[in-house]
Amino acid sequence: MGDTEGKKKKKGEDSEDEEKKLALKVKSYTDVQRFKLEKLMKDPNKPAYIPERRDEKNVNTAPEFNHNIMGSSAGAGSGEFHLYRQMRRKEQNRMRVLGARQDRDELNDAYHAKLEENEKQAEERTAKKRKKRQKKKEKQKNKKKNNDKKEDEKSESSEE
Repeated sequence: MGDTEGKKKKKGEDSEDEEKKLALKVKSYTDVQRFKLEKLMKDPNKPAYIPERRDEKNVNTAPEFNHNIMGSSAGAGSGEFHLYRQMRRKEQNRMRVLGARQDRDELNDAYHAKLEENEKQAEERTAKKRKKRQKKKEKQKNKKKNNDKKEDEKSESSEE
């Protein structure tokens, strides 16, 4: 009995062995995705973690500037140039983000304007076709009424 107890593995040790086997089998990113899916599907009742989208960073909050920086001009010490480059890089990144947001917003507005225009054109086309159908329907009704009147007149004249 002592031998069988020593050979039996605990639950934690078994999962560690499985993880080691999985780590050895990973050859590409598709394997990683497959293993993640298998892990999720082991217990379908367990809720999966879905991260929320991060809020956009507010780049309009201006950082504190050190105005004593001389840049690459004469008289600047060796340390000031690095600070100047850092500030310049941060400002350029900020301007690039603002430009990208502006472009995105313009494209979004243009897209929604185009959607509204398309809906308006579609509504105009359907209204035109609806009017045409109704006109045709009225014509057929009038034609039917006229035919009925003529038939009534013919039947009355033949009776006399």
